[in-house]
Amino acid sequence: MTPFSNNGTIRQEDIQSRNIARQRIAEAIAKEAQRTQLLVDIVIDQVGKNRLNSKSVDNLLDEMQMYGELNAIRHTAEANVSDYPGFSGWLNGQRIRIEHAQKMRLADSMNSRIYQRRFANTVGFRPAFA
Repeated sequence: MTPFSNNGTIRQEDIQSRNIARQRIAEAIAKEAQRTQLLVDIVIDQVGKNRLNSKSVDNLLDEMQMYGELNAIRHTAEANVSDYPGFSGWLNGQRIRIEHAQKMRLADSMNSRIYQRRFANTVGFRPAFA
């Protein structure tokens, strides 16, 4: 077994550069998760103050993903994945997991507000079949 890979580069350097890319992608995923969580906290606070009740959860998440700092973090991870496409499935899976978790947090906070607003004028509400 030679120290060279099939494309003529040194195998040890390939492994080292792949590990560095993996580390940078993991750091970008962690930063993306933290920033998304912070943005969702801000949106939940705004919903609590009745400032964002007219928007849907999906629209709010789409606007959050276009936030400048979060967008820069996403581009950094995508640049590292473009060099090593084997990590694209991992990155996409982590993004789906982050988005789903934050979407559930946001939906839970908004659902209680929507319910309170919808039934704010009902007094003594009882289900018909109770």
